Amino acid sequence: MTPNMPPSNIFRALRGPVLMMTLGGILAVDHFSSYNFGETWPLLLIAVGAMTLAEHLLGRPPGSPYSGG
Repeated sequence: MTPNMPPSNIFRALRGPVLMMTLGGILAVDHFSSYNFGETWPLLLIAVGAMTLAEHLLGRPPGSPYSGG
């Protein structure tokens, strides 16, 4: 990773590992608790949304207006 890598590229690189850790956590909860996967799978959508939001908000240059697109 280069020191001048834009933040949006960092979030793209972290998206896969974060989703895999979220899935692993959900499967561990499914196995070791009374919650099943059918009740916890929306956490994957929340993780995707949080990573996408962080990528868009932190990946734009400082002072630039939000394009909304």
